Amino acid sequence: MLFSSLTMIGAGFSLGLLHAFDADHVMAVSTLSTRKPSFNSTIKQGLHWALGHGGILLLCGLLLFGIGFEIPATFQSLAEASVGVLLILIGALCLKKCRQQSLKLVRHTHGDIEHTHWQIVDRDSQKPVQENDHNHAPAMVGMLHGLAGSAPALALVPAMASGDLISALTYLLIFSLGVLIAMMTFSMGLGATQKYLLNVSARLFQYMRYGISLVAMAFGGYWLMQAI
Repeated sequence: MLFSSLTMIGAGFSLGLLHAFDADHVMAVSTLSTRKPSFNSTIKQGLHWALGHGGILLLCGLLLFGIGFEIPATFQSLAEASVGVLLILIGALCLKKCRQQSLKLVRHTHGDIEHTHWQIVDRDSQKPVQENDHNHAPAMVGMLHGLAGSAPALALVPAMASGDLISALTYLLIFSLGVLIAMMTFSMGLGATQKYLLNVSARLFQYMRYGISLVAMAFGGYWLMQAI
C-alpha cells in the first residue's frame, strides 16, 4: 500500500514537472510576461497560470470520477485549436504594445539615496504605462491549457488511483503541484533573464520582447494547423 502511494506521488509529481514545460505553456507565459516585464510580475504570471491550469484539471477530475461526466472529445479538440488562436492573439497584442511603448530611465531620491530604474512609457506621450496587477488573463490562459491537455492527464488517473475518488483527486493535486513548481522555476529564470538584459541594454531588452511576441504568433499558427 505504501509502495503504491509513493508510486502515485512520484509519478504524478514527475509528470507534472514535465508537463509544465510543454512548448505552448512556456510560450504563453513568456509572452504574457512581456506586458509588464519585471522579476516579481513574471513570477506572478507563472503562478496565476499554474493555479488556473491546476484548478480546471481538478474540476475535470471531479466531474469525470465523481459524477461520471466526461468532457466531449469535440470540446477538447476545440480547446486545442483555441490554444493556437490565443497564442496568436496574445503575441499580436504584445507586439502592438511593444511598438507603442519605450523604456525610460527614471531617477528617484529617497532621502540621501538616489534610486534609478527603467520604466515602460508610452512612446508618444512619454507617460508611464499602467498595467492592471489584478489582470486575470494568465489564470484564464492556464485554464484553457488545462482543459485542452486534460485528456492525457486524466487517462492515467484510473491506473494510479484504482477508481477511488479521493485517490484520483490526490493524484491530480500532486500533478498540479509539479506543474506549479516547474512553472515557478521557469518564471524565476525568465524574470532573472529579463532583469539582466534590461541592465545590459534597454534596446536588447526591447528586441527580446519583440522576439517573444513574434515567436508566439508563429507557434500559435503552427499549433492551430496541427489542431484542425
